[in-house]
Amino acid sequence: MQEHVQVDSSKCKACRRCEFACIASHHGIDIKTAMKMKDTYSPRCWAFKGDDYKTSVRCHGCNPAPCCAVCPTGALEQNKDGSFTIHQELCAGCMMCMAACPYGVISPEMLANPVADAQNAPDKLAIAVRCDLCHDWRIEKGVEYTACMEACTTRALILVKSDGTIVEAPAPVKKAAKPQVAEKPAAKPEAPKAEAPKAEAPKAEAPKAEAPKAEAPKPEAPKAEAPKPEAPKAEAPKAEAKAADDDKKGKKNINKKKK
Repeated sequence: MQEHVQVDSSKCKACRRCEFACIASHHGIDIKTAMKMKDTYSPRCWAFKGDDYKTSVRCHGCNPAPCCAVCPTGALEQNKDGSFTIHQELCAGCMMCMAACPYGVISPEMLANPVADAQNAPDKLAIAVRCDLCHDWRIEKGVEYTACMEACTTRALILVKSDGTIVEAPAPVKKAAKPQVAEKPAAKPEAPKAEAPKAEAPKAEAPKAEAPKAEAPKPEAPKAEAPKPEAPKAEAPKAEAKAADDDKKGKKNINKKKK
């Protein structure tokens, strides 16, 4: 029997902590950083949630493994004990292993090119990655369980070894509760002190504009009018008139005498 991870779907919450722990263990970062870089790196296990189920999926450890059989460069190698070795420097990025995997648990990941210094060599290559049961991480930490098992809060993941032995991750360590500081009794509210009313400075009022008073018209003194000159009456001179009459009368008498 091949060593593999089993999932108890009744406990799985599909929280994706197994995905982030997988990224963290393969790239030397913590889970919080892995959560921010989930679009940069690819996990090697996946959490799924359907209408009536939740589960986590990873390599099933096929023996013989079809992904190793179709790899043209030998980048995927299956050892005699059934375990797998990934030679990333040999991967050509053809993704034939992805097509051959019956469970769809192989994915491409952009990783640093081991021969990037060569002429015209790209800095990064698309490398096919799959679950390796945290081989290097377990040796480094000196543990038998995987990183995804350690991160699972409900302990839905167990490791079944080739001899049938079951390995479980230790229970998550609860954070120590912060010591409670004795609260000081609340101070009694003091009665508000009566404050003497502050004398306010008299406000300078703007002078009100007074409406102009209507003045009574002053009586005007009658103006002295100059007397109008009267037209002189034309009077006939009396002396001349008498002389004219006498002249007429004298002529009449002379005429009578002639007759």
